Amino acid sequence: ARRARAAAIFTPYHRAIDERLDALIGRGPAPCFLAVHSCTPVFAGFRRPWQIGVLWNRDGRLAEPLIAALGRDEGLTVGDNQPYSGRDGHGYTLPTHAEARGLPHATIEFRQDLINSAAGIARWTRRFHEAFAPVLAELTGWSRA
Repeated sequence: ARRARAAAIFTPYHRAIDERLDALIGRGPAPCFLAVHSCTPVFAGFRRPWQIGVLWNRDGRLAEPLIAALGRDEGLTVGDNQPYSGRDGHGYTLPTHAEARGLPHATIEFRQDLINSAAGIARWTRRFHEAFAPVLAELTGWSRA
C-alpha cells in the first residue's frame, strides 16, 4: 500500500516540483521556494499565539527579511521557527528541492482558524503578500510593475 501510494502521489508530486524548478532556474533568475502549510490553533492544550510562522534552517536569505517584514504589522504575532522548527531534521520538500539547489526558502504556517473561510483566506493572502512581495523583489528582482 505504501509503494502504491508513493507511486501514485508522492513521486509524481515531487517530480513535478523538480521539473518546474529546473524550468524556472533555466529561465533565470533563480526562484525562491516557499512551502505553505497550516497549523491548528491549539496543540496539546497549548493555545498558539502566532497567527503565522516562518520555518527555516540554515539559510536565512528569505526567512529573516520575511520575519522582519511580517513583524512590522503591529497586529501580528510572527513565529520564528514556531509553531514548529525548520531545524528539527524533519521534512522532505525543503531539503530536497530548495536546499539542494541553493535556493532561498522557507515554510509558512498559517493558523487554521484564520484561514477557514473564503474571507479569511483572502485577508491572509493580502496580508502575507504585502510583506512577501518586497522581500521577493529584493532577493530576485521580481516585480509585477
